[in-house]
Amino acid sequence: MSMESVAWDMMYKSSTSPDGKRLRGDRRTTLRRISGFAGPHRRRIALFLVLSVFTAVLTVVTPLLAGRVVNLITDSGSEAMIVGLAVTIALIAVAEAAAGIGVRWLSSNIGEGLILDLRRAVFDHVQRMPVAFFTRTRTGALVSRLNNDVIGAQRAFSDTLSMSCRTS
Repeated sequence: MSMESVAWDMMYKSSTSPDGKRLRGDRRTTLRRISGFAGPHRRRIALFLVLSVFTAVLTVVTPLLAGRVVNLITDSGSEAMIVGLAVTIALIAVAEAAAGIGVRWLSSNIGEGLILDLRRAVFDHVQRMPVAFFTRTRTGALVSRLNNDVIGAQRAFSDTLSMSCRTS
């Protein structure tokens, strides 16, 4: 059995009850916890979503205008109209590039903010643990939790957010 299939099996077992039904309460609790971490970043998330939609609209508008330019050229349209549409396409390309940079910056900013919040929460939790916890927990496992798991959670959040914008 591969490591990937073991991981999927563990995820399935953790999300279903012994009788095979999905555990909805756990999902709601998880969503509540995620929204708690996302809450302080909601303005940046909203701006990220707006810029993503704006970029998607500009991506659709460019070929439509290019089609009009081709139609004007083949129908012997006015040169002023053709040049005007070409300049508009160039301006849209610049706006699309700027919005794309903004989307990437916001995505990184939100992700790094989530890492900071998650690490603070994990560190605060570890600070409240009893001394017995540290005697039975291996240092490597604790460091792995503090580093790898937090980054994995941040990536999951950022990737989910960016993928939801790309598919909409």
